[in-house]
Amino acid sequence: MSSYHRLVYLSHQLGGYDGVSVEAAKWIDAISSIGFEVTPAAGLLHPSSLPGISLPSLWRPLGPGDQFLAPPPLTQAEVNAVIDAAGGSGGFVVLDNIATMPTAADNIVRLVAALEAANMRMVVRHHDPSWDGFGRIADPRFPLAPAHAAHVAISAYLRDHLWRRRGIHAAVMLNPIDLKDILGGNRARIRKAMAIDDDDLVLLHPVTPYPRKNVSAAARFADAVAVARGGRVVYWLTGGSTDPLPGGGRYRFITGRCGSRANLYAAADAVLLTSYWEGWGNPVAEAAAVALPVVTGEWPALDELRHIGLRDIPVAAPDAVSRLLAEVGRQTSHRVESLRGALAISQLVPQLETLLRQLNQV
Repeated sequence: MSSYHRLVYLSHQLGGYDGVSVEAAKWIDAISSIGFEVTPAAGLLHPSSLPGISLPSLWRPLGPGDQFLAPPPLTQAEVNAVIDAAGGSGGFVVLDNIATMPTAADNIVRLVAALEAANMRMVVRHHDPSWDGFGRIADPRFPLAPAHAAHVAISAYLRDHLWRRRGIHAAVMLNPIDLKDILGGNRARIRKAMAIDDDDLVLLHPVTPYPRKNVSAAARFADAVAVARGGRVVYWLTGGSTDPLPGGGRYRFITGRCGSRANLYAAADAVLLTSYWEGWGNPVAEAAAVALPVVTGEWPALDELRHIGLRDIPVAAPDAVSRLLAEVGRQTSHRVESLRGALAISQLVPQLETLLRQLNQV
């Protein structure tokens, strides 16, 4: 579009396996297709060679004892780099979760204030504010609500809480699913490469074991499935390197990734997401879209996923193990087509085009 020029896509980290990075990649592709020249900018770029702007002040490095260190101070050079990449004063910036979750909070407040002073037109995308986190430090300044900004929430639950708690009016844009990213994996090749036999039941847990991910519940469940099945169960935790059960479970524990999400889901027989909290729960939506059984924790957005087609098995249900075993190997009870339609990636471009056209009139 001739009236659009350049846009900076700003987040804590980009290019990784975390949910925000995965969703940011979809937005960047969609915004680029509209006609913007998009520049990624983040405290941490994965890999470090990813084209974009590195902003060290927006990332808290991990230090000894897995404690987060203080970030370096925000520099004027970093502020200038963002504004210049967006085409100068009045340009476009997407703040993806960075104005929502208070990590490197003082630096983010200063950066957003500088963008506001430069009359930048901002899309503020909200995933998970501190009030919903486990172990996160709350900051009353967050979520931020800069001038000339349009707000987007990834669930109706979050939209409602943004209004109640902060007076922020946000549009709901559910995380879309791109079927080409999750279908077409090579089950036989991946399972062979990972020494998984045909009769092994693979329980995929695609998370990094942060406390809120509640990996111990997933491991206990996998252990119970192994007991019920007489063994031949693989518990696959993609992040981390340590079996969550002290002494190990009665399953085979594997870790690491196998390249694409399509291969992950193709190799699995069921997906676990036993978290205390998720802003949305991408693995649950994706697993349901490929008709895999799903075992869940409990978080508010699950109700929205259930409304559009998810039929999950709560890990705390007394009959969770038997329900899972009954579903494996047969058509699941998800309303797959309904869910795929509600989360179709084809909706993203027109949604963003409308949003950015509105901002362009500010």
